[in-house]
Amino acid sequence: MRRNSGALRGRATTYARRAYAVKTKVALTTLLLLLGAAPSEATDLKQPTLEAWDSYVQVVNLNTTARATGSSPFLMADESPDMVQRVRNGELVVTNHDPRKVPQGIIHHWIGVMFIPNVTLDRVMSVVENYDHYSDYYKPLVQKSAVLERDGDHQKVSVVTVQKAFSVTAAVETDDDVQTVRLDADRLYIVTNAVRVQEIADYGQPTEHPFPEDRRPGYVWRTVGVTRLEQRDGGVYVEMETIALSRGIPAGLRWLIKPLTDNLPRKIMLETLGDTRAAVNGAAAPAPANDQNIAESSTHH
Repeated sequence: MRRNSGALRGRATTYARRAYAVKTKVALTTLLLLLGAAPSEATDLKQPTLEAWDSYVQVVNLNTTARATGSSPFLMADESPDMVQRVRNGELVVTNHDPRKVPQGIIHHWIGVMFIPNVTLDRVMSVVENYDHYSDYYKPLVQKSAVLERDGDHQKVSVVTVQKAFSVTAAVETDDDVQTVRLDADRLYIVTNAVRVQEIADYGQPTEHPFPEDRRPGYVWRTVGVTRLEQRDGGVYVEMETIALSRGIPAGLRWLIKPLTDNLPRKIMLETLGDTRAAVNGAAAPAPANDQNIAESSTHH
């Protein structure tokens, strides 16, 4: 009987360890998906997958151009009177397109919209463009941020993003190319592309270190972001659009991963909108870094 009890305890311990390992893997891959991490092996990105992504991004770019030139409403929200009314009433509205399956991958597309009354476009931009202080505005998601280069309306920004699920912490450092396009005194849009991704192991611990290139656990191959701002109706509309290309969800883990990939992006988008509104409505934003600060950031990167 004791021998049987010992065997049962051993099996239970083994199953518990396996369950924890699965949960940890699910949490880590999900978090890295949400944070925009790169794949573990670049060769995993197949040509048909990349072609499907490029086609989708081309449509997004054409849509952005159509909105900028007036062929379509500048804001997606303007295509839905109900959505405009909801954001005018103070609601943060987050919607998503159904994930599009492509060869060996999935394209995720989320949109968040809000209206900030009694502020100007310049006031909102004093927060949105103040990348050196993103770690102040968007904690705990953003832990570090700095402008590396600035050339007119084009900037290169470094951001360390951290997210947690279960007992797992995922940290990713990205260099983002950011282009601001000013259409007139009341409208502009910002396009963001990650040009470098570095995943960080043991973030916040004495053993913190970057993952080796050949052992990166990331999940997302490509990300694009578009933010549209329009001043009207006594305030500023803020519309954030995020598109990402990820690996397909393993069939055996879909039941566990899908709720996370459905709910966490919505939560992050809502928090980002809410933090932006709070920063805009708060005390005067810190002054953007000067050229000397930028040079120092680039040197120490």
